[in-house]
Amino acid sequence: MKAGCCVALALGSASSSAATFENKTKRWCGQESFGGSSTVAFGDYNGDGFVDLATDDDGWTNVGGKRFEARGPRGAIAWADINNDGHLDYAVVHGPGSHFLGDGKGGFERVTSPAPLAGDCLAVAWGDINNDGLLDIYYGNGFGNRDSLWRQDPQHEQKWVQVGQIPNAYCRSVVGCDFDEDHDMDFYASNYWVTRNYLWVSNGKGGGSIDSEHSLVIGGSGRSIGSCWGDLDNDGYFDLFATNFVQPGYSRSHFLRNLGPRGGYTFEGLGSRGVTYQEFYASPTAGDYDNDGDLDLFVSTVSGGNPPRLYRNDGNWIFTDVARAEGIPWQEGSYQAAWGDVDNDGDLDLVTQGMLLINNGNDHHWLKIRLQGDGKTVNSSAIGAKVRIKLGDKTLTRQVEGGGVGQGNQNDLTLHFGLGDHANEVQFEITWTNGKKQTGKTGVDRTIRVDME
Repeated sequence: MKAGCCVALALGSASSSAATFENKTKRWCGQESFGGSSTVAFGDYNGDGFVDLATDDDGWTNVGGKRFEARGPRGAIAWADINNDGHLDYAVVHGPGSHFLGDGKGGFERVTSPAPLAGDCLAVAWGDINNDGLLDIYYGNGFGNRDSLWRQDPQHEQKWVQVGQIPNAYCRSVVGCDFDEDHDMDFYASNYWVTRNYLWVSNGKGGGSIDSEHSLVIGGSGRSIGSCWGDLDNDGYFDLFATNFVQPGYSRSHFLRNLGPRGGYTFEGLGSRGVTYQEFYASPTAGDYDNDGDLDLFVSTVSGGNPPRLYRNDGNWIFTDVARAEGIPWQEGSYQAAWGDVDNDGDLDLVTQGMLLINNGNDHHWLKIRLQGDGKTVNSSAIGAKVRIKLGDKTLTRQVEGGGVGQGNQNDLTLHFGLGDHANEVQFEITWTNGKKQTGKTGVDRTIRVDME
């Protein structure tokens, strides 16, 4: 294993009675809003170790974990290393889905991308569907009613081959995860109007099929805006949270538990589990904001009459709304929701409603891991790779996400683990997208980079 730049970072020292989050947008960017409140994508495009971000209106470069400057890629985008050269590139989410290759210094060049789609794309997700080390892409075409999946093929004249098309989908969000542990990316599409959600399962050869009913992840009878993957019960397998508009005749937002290999990787519907009723839920995103080892859930809303919610995971599938107590403002609605540690202090910060909400932290321990694929058998940005840390009877599991959080958002590609009171060295196990496993040990309260051996 090659592990570089293991740096211990100081934790926040907020008292337990103070709100966790504080709106520091103006301090960080010099204005009241980042501009745009529909999408946000976190990605360290210049490789300096500080995560940058793009909103639907503006691009922001992180300067030393202290402030943002208004420069860098802008718009609704999804980060990934498309050409495996070690630098982050991006796909434009809205419109025809143009691709831009980065040079690692802030420059980008437009290159060949999949053919334009009918209508307006609202979300994309990256993932390697055939385990060839190249990233493929799923376009959720919300208003064109025709999703499409494209495989990257350097031997093809246009470099992209369409391998799937789903008509009448009304997709508003698409999230990728190898939920069945067979080393190819699968995609879950959240559909609006009266169309059921879809689970597109890869066959490992560049194709696949819809498998929603067999896997029991339909997610209701429509009106979904977004969903998110996450190991919510720390059993080592990725579960789903499906977010729905709640109107007469439609399902409430609810949890879907992955039953793992013993259950054939099917899902069990667990209901709302503390998620309160309101109509206009939009983009959900999972992150351990309090560093206690359990993934919590933030859900944006698209109406000022419905407040955004922060659901603390109390274990055993019990979730408690703590948004107001933890300092989440109640403002106008937003599709925007993503986690990233902008100041590198070990706790997750949140961007939503055009605001940067800085996490003041606590005394819990943490670990962040940046993965680097070899660019040959595993994509360089390691999208789809998983890391597991076993703590007692819990297995903390995270994956590198290729966009698709809620409607057009993206969390930081660096994996974040809250470790609670665990202060000793931890052992981690990486499962790369080709199935190869790699282990290592490290101290806590630090960020490490791990390159594929």
